[in-house]
Amino acid sequence: ILLLEVFTRKKPTDEQFDGDFSLRQWVAEAFPVAILDVIDSHLLNKSNNTATERSAATARKELLVMIMEIGLSCSRESPNERMEMKEVVARLRRIRQKT
Repeated sequence: ILLLEVFTRKKPTDEQFDGDFSLRQWVAEAFPVAILDVIDSHLLNKSNNTATERSAATARKELLVMIMEIGLSCSRESPNERMEMKEVVARLRRIRQKT
């Protein structure tokens, strides 16, 4: 959940998450196609005027999808379905190497 909080700039206790609707559900519904709709706008560079900027934006989206996938996996309801921490660390290291 912490990864989801950091990258969305939302908290599970925000008003929009009440009853059966949670931060995790909000991100899961956007994943992966509309993931940029839930990412904190301060983390995104909105100008994509040149081919280089568009390429960088595409690469950034791919990294964000990978990070949010980890957050979603680690916050599954059943602990048996969650990713193991060794795998989390390995994936985060691969993401870091791509930047």
